[in-house]
Amino acid sequence: MHKILLLSVFVGLLSSCQKFESFQENDPSYANEGYFIKTSLKKTDLGLLKLENPRVLENPSDMFVDGKYLYIAEYAKGIQIYSDPESANPQALYFISIPAIRKFTVKDGHIICDNGNDLIAFRISGFDKLELYPGKEDSVLAVSSNFGLINRKADLFSFPNYPIERNVYFECPDSVDFVVEWEKKVIDKKLNCYR
Repeated sequence: MHKILLLSVFVGLLSSCQKFESFQENDPSYANEGYFIKTSLKKTDLGLLKLENPRVLENPSDMFVDGKYLYIAEYAKGIQIYSDPESANPQALYFISIPAIRKFTVKDGHIICDNGNDLIAFRISGFDKLELYPGKEDSVLAVSSNFGLINRKADLFSFPNYPIERNVYFECPDSVDFVVEWEKKVIDKKLNCYR
């Protein structure tokens, strides 16, 4: 008798349960737009520090001026270096590719910046030599005392793997190390991350 009573109570509980909908399905903003991963980096990409030709900056962030150069960072791409920082028309000299940079400073011939979750420092004293020997960039930069990584402290920061906007749904970055660019589009699938 007890077994029949327990079974009937269990069946009654099952039939009285209702389906709870996801909070996303009830959220009116969810039917609109969300953020999707456009560009991402792997941890192994962080070591690709190199000197390149100047480029057009699309998303400038930080800026630093010393006596001889103007440095302008582009978020998650690198730093452009200009000569004649006090002139009305500084000339773009080089672009240093730093794949996941956000903030930087320049001190005593070194750039100190974040790169993903790491803090790095590298020499830039070779720029003076590049001006003395134009066209010999490769040979000047091949010497580590002129240009190159000198220190790296791993995992000091938490790279923001989410859009800067708030109250938005976004694609969860579970399968990537660093999201460096987001794309806002109409939501065509459920996005499970919210900020």
